[in-house]
Amino acid sequence: MFRLRTLLLAMAIAFVVPLVHASEIKTGGMPPVGLNSAPAAIITFDFSIESPSGSSPATSPCDLFQGTIETVSPQCFFQNDISVNGGGETLTMLTFDALGISSNSVTCGFLSGSPFTHCGVTSIPDGAAISFYGGTIPFGGDFTLDFTGFPKDYTFGGTATASPEPGTLGLMMIGLLAAALVARRRMLAAESRR
Repeated sequence: MFRLRTLLLAMAIAFVVPLVHASEIKTGGMPPVGLNSAPAAIITFDFSIESPSGSSPATSPCDLFQGTIETVSPQCFFQNDISVNGGGETLTMLTFDALGISSNSVTCGFLSGSPFTHCGVTSIPDGAAISFYGGTIPFGGDFTLDFTGFPKDYTFGGTATASPEPGTLGLMMIGLLAAALVARRRMLAAESRR
């Protein structure tokens, strides 16, 4: 009798657990087949994307909000147009906040040509954060998003993270090297006075 109950419980868990992950976000790099419109330009690090049907682009477009600017992207096809001080930014991570949705009920994945190799879902106060990382979207680079199984008219808070510019990294390395040389000189001078 114990074995039968254990077997039935295991079968119930095996059947129910896949149903818990009904919502999913995927990212890709290839423009949708048959696309005849330009990608929607993302111009700010913080933005929002709404899925009117909860499953975009399958049954509705993506609506991109950046401050007071709204852009409709029929195929959820986007372009990195974030520029700071005249220089284009390379994105190293995209994060979407899904407030009111448990991190246990959302998964992440990849479409063909995704600019990222890793994704993860973490709990945040009042919801889940879905992050894509392990790759880059260069300035002017295109990417796609796919939302499945979310509530109707659901809005995701989006955050793009950029890598430091190569020039900034170079200046930082020169500064560290100079600080190390000054410290070494002071140390040698102190030793010679003894």
